[in-house]
Amino acid sequence: MTTYSLYIGCSVPVNYPNYEAAMLKVAQAFDMELIYLEDVACCGSPNLRAFDHMGWMTVNARTLAIADKNGYDIVTPCNGCFGSLKDVYHHLKHDDEMRTKINKILKKEGLEFKGTAKPRHFVEALYHDIGIDAIKKKITKPLDGVGIAIHYGCHLLRPADVTEFKPEYLQELVEATGASVVDYPLWKQCCGATVLPVDEDLAIRLARDKLKSMKEAGAVFATVVCPACGNQLDLQQLGLKESYGEIYNLPVLVYPQILGLALGLDEEDVGLSMNRVPANPILDHLSD
Repeated sequence: MTTYSLYIGCSVPVNYPNYEAAMLKVAQAFDMELIYLEDVACCGSPNLRAFDHMGWMTVNARTLAIADKNGYDIVTPCNGCFGSLKDVYHHLKHDDEMRTKINKILKKEGLEFKGTAKPRHFVEALYHDIGIDAIKKKITKPLDGVGIAIHYGCHLLRPADVTEFKPEYLQELVEATGASVVDYPLWKQCCGATVLPVDEDLAIRLARDKLKSMKEAGAVFATVVCPACGNQLDLQQLGLKESYGEIYNLPVLVYPQILGLALGLDEEDVGLSMNRVPANPILDHLSD
């Protein structure tokens, strides 16, 4: 059994409790022990970073220091949290002056950033620590090749030298379930989630362009690994129906939901009923 410190973040429990439930069930299936980090704060992405860079650095360094103290790598299901933790980790590993300054602050709580506990995305841990072959061996209800479009999310892929996450990782994870990955032109485009508080029209347009690109490419479902992205692409479909009279009917599932179903988990185990755009049609594509 491999043990990790779990940094759940703010958005998953609030917007996507089904993401949390599916992730925990999938982790259990692969003997991944996830221990919730205690006494940690919000990562501050993207708002705190925008107006208080030092505060953003400190709060994430504190989380990393707590993980160092616990002795396990951090995993998180949230792209925003992943991006913040990876950025700060990378910065502190390469900037001695900043690390000294941050550790002076952390010392007041008896903490120190050492960089021994690495921040990881949950799906990255699946890919590297469990492996595609081991995942395939546990698949009992493979998907029948149905087309699934992947929305990676900005913070998972950028900047590449910091996140160290390649698109191929998630593509192979989706294909391991028996599904087919649908290529679509706007796969790198932002979903508009972080734009929503400041420019609602632009955010809706970005989501619309993304969904349209997926549907026109032949996707039957979409998958995400970020609660903010998932909320945006799922929720905005209801708004697009009202604003534009457009019905996309494209269920958006977080990856652990798809993997969980392929592993033979029940639809209630992965919280399928919590998706706003009904996601139960994916059950018709499961093979015995």
